Amino acid sequence: MGSNQVSLNQLLKKTEHYDKDERYMATSDLCEILKKHAASSAGASGGSPSAYASSYQQQQQSVIDASTERRICTAVLKLLDDDSNDVQAIAVKTLGVLLTTVHEEQVIEIADRLCTLVLDSSKSELRDVYTIGLRTLVKTVPLQMGDLVSHRLVGRLIDGIR
Repeated sequence: MGSNQVSLNQLLKKTEHYDKDERYMATSDLCEILKKHAASSAGASGGSPSAYASSYQQQQQSVIDASTERRICTAVLKLLDDDSNDVQAIAVKTLGVLLTTVHEEQVIEIADRLCTLVLDSSKSELRDVYTIGLRTLVKTVPLQMGDLVSHRLVGRLIDGIR
């Protein structure tokens, strides 16, 4: 297991810490790692002659496997329910970065979860947070996933309005 994987595991554990400051800092650090991962992935997909070499280096340096992606998504979505408004806000920010770095199945899972949370009448006190998360999703979802995400959300949201 690489040091990046160990670091991610430590941060994921800290997102469940009893101290809101620890949760906030862990989420902020997680967001920064995801930003670096997104930048290295974007750089690796360029059309330069060394794209293969860059891709290989990116795989060696910042691999986030499907299992870890799922754990990150679960942790960030759980933080949307946090008691601390600051933790909720950094979770929404992290969600925006996460949407550009994870695979399509995770984006769909995030979309479904946010839609469920927005429509859940028992969580009306947090609806503003969930709405901001949904807005972030709509603004940052990769274009190639836009049709799929919109088809998953539109019907449920219209039903929720009724």
